[in-house]
Amino acid sequence: MKGWKLIKPLQLNEKEITPSAEEKALSKVKITKTLLTLSDILRYNGEIDASGVVLGSYGIGIVSETNANLFGLEKGKHVYVESNRPCNECYNCKNGEENKCSDLYTAGEDYDGFLSDFVAVDPNRLFVLPDNVSDLESLFIGHISLAVAVIEKLNIQKGDYVAIVGANNFGNILAQMLIYQQAVPIVIDNDEENIDIAKQSGIYYVLGPNDNWNKEVSSITGGRMAKNVVYISDSEIPVSKAFGLASFNAGVAFTGVYTTSAISFTQAIKKQLDIHCINTGIGNTAKSINLIANKAVDISKLKLNRGAYSPVPETFKKLNENLNNNVKIYETVIDMI
Repeated sequence: MKGWKLIKPLQLNEKEITPSAEEKALSKVKITKTLLTLSDILRYNGEIDASGVVLGSYGIGIVSETNANLFGLEKGKHVYVESNRPCNECYNCKNGEENKCSDLYTAGEDYDGFLSDFVAVDPNRLFVLPDNVSDLESLFIGHISLAVAVIEKLNIQKGDYVAIVGANNFGNILAQMLIYQQAVPIVIDNDEENIDIAKQSGIYYVLGPNDNWNKEVSSITGGRMAKNVVYISDSEIPVSKAFGLASFNAGVAFTGVYTTSAISFTQAIKKQLDIHCINTGIGNTAKSINLIANKAVDISKLKLNRGAYSPVPETFKKLNENLNNNVKIYETVIDMI
């Protein structure tokens, strides 16, 4: 086993990975494709601590070794590998509620991610992929799982207006999920390219930098404003804009990559907003695969970068330069074989 390990910020080395005795007893998956996200770039440059860990947020592959008694996980099966795993130590984990783990481990940050040729995995974290789910769709299972978590946490219902502040790939996927569930997304961003992609994806209400967001949302909702607002921190839009779009007592979900920006809660307190922080869709993987199989989401219009295994250090260097130059960062698909 070998993979691209972060030795220190800005230094990736290809290293042999020796599995522990416990890992040797687990199923082994040959990784075929990996998805890099903004989080990977922030780990690479040291803004998120991940030193000594193989990077790579999401991965799919082929089962190469497994216990013969595991029904459905035979050698050669095409699988998605769950990227989060519970700590098994907190109160919730010890009481059978691993999906509510208070110290969830994340691939590529807390333990080795998917920029490696093989991974040793607990079979409970492997999900067999249907034939009608493509490799590219499979890499976005984590995004769809997070979208499901947001929708369920806010208890969004048919006909509800939902303002999505941030039209990156996740915001686009969330909007499509809301349309599938017959809610009404209003997607908002300052980035013209994101706005164009949202429109191409069939999202009807899309507001850009030249629109008066409060006025337009008021018009769309008949003066009520949005019953729910989802703020995606990657958008770098001031949080006050999100609070301004919310109706009285609305639900507001914060998601996206960690941010250290100062936030004023004056509007939130005045409007008595119900605020939630959501950063994982653990427990929704099987549901997300079913949604993809039923074509609830079309990712064909999403903006993506492409790369290969060998030049991974050069890929990270370029992505980090883009980040430093305020160039929009999109997910990067790495072909591992």
